[in-house]
Amino acid sequence: MPILDSSSSVWLTGFWGFSPEEEGILGFTDPRDRDRLFDLIEERQLVCIYGAASPETDSKIVHHLLGVLEVERTPIDSWDKMSDAAKTRNIALGRQEKWRHAMPVRRAWRTNHTLDVKQVFPKSYDPKNGRYIAKFGTWLVPQEARWLLEKVPFTQTNVFGETPIAPLNDDIAKTGSISSFLKPSRGVFGSFGDRSFEVQDKPHKLYLALFPASPELLAGRPVPRGTGLVKIGISGNIKSRLKALNLSFPQTATIGWKITRTARFSDRSSAADAEALFKCQAVEEFGASSLGKEFFVMDLSKAEALFNRLSPATGLDLRITTTTVR
Repeated sequence: MPILDSSSSVWLTGFWGFSPEEEGILGFTDPRDRDRLFDLIEERQLVCIYGAASPETDSKIVHHLLGVLEVERTPIDSWDKMSDAAKTRNIALGRQEKWRHAMPVRRAWRTNHTLDVKQVFPKSYDPKNGRYIAKFGTWLVPQEARWLLEKVPFTQTNVFGETPIAPLNDDIAKTGSISSFLKPSRGVFGSFGDRSFEVQDKPHKLYLALFPASPELLAGRPVPRGTGLVKIGISGNIKSRLKALNLSFPQTATIGWKITRTARFSDRSSAADAEALFKCQAVEEFGASSLGKEFFVMDLSKAEALFNRLSPATGLDLRITTTTVR
């Protein structure tokens, strides 16, 4: 499966609105339109959505850039991935048979900036062909696709039928470019020294976390046998970090993150350096597949071997046994 990054292709199309929280699909009324797109896109594809000039679209968002979807090239009935509220609304509007031939959305990002596609995509969007593009779509030229993925601020949003995104913490940025969500990134760390008060550095731990049960729920795709979903991170308080990682799951849940290895570093900076090296070497040397930021699908033995390589000899804890903290 191709890895999505800032150089990925982007398909542009118009739709009546942008509500992935209730409708986790990209749908078509005519199945031939979906089949046509299937012939053009990758197994995973980024799709840019703008407000189409149609009766269903709020006039305030016509031609406005609304968001970006990561779709999967799999045929589904849209109602299999739509909330009850959305179904009720579509029935009330008499459009229950519209957009039924769909593909699932796995991730989604929304922008609150008012951007007119005619202005931001002058090479890709031709107003004379606006109706055609809204119906069939078109490719963004590489220059404009890269601008979209690297320069426009987006907020990741929940997608109906997918695992809710984790609550915000210091590992996950609230907003950013889509490229920052697609690739491993170094965390942002505070500086230490004399401001209006003294901020003391302290020992931090590098940790390796595993999502052992049903990792495909978070990966958004099948996880090959022998590999798993892992997370690399640092924290000054491992117990609190584990609790934060699992905060979005109800107390009755039987799934959750488990921290399998930790290594103690004398300060946050050196732990951060080891974390950054793991993110780089996991893909380049150990064959991991990045899911963006600090998450990887990776051979578990290789993940542990890389962790061991980057850990101080006296600071590495042997495999620890821990229960998921709620």
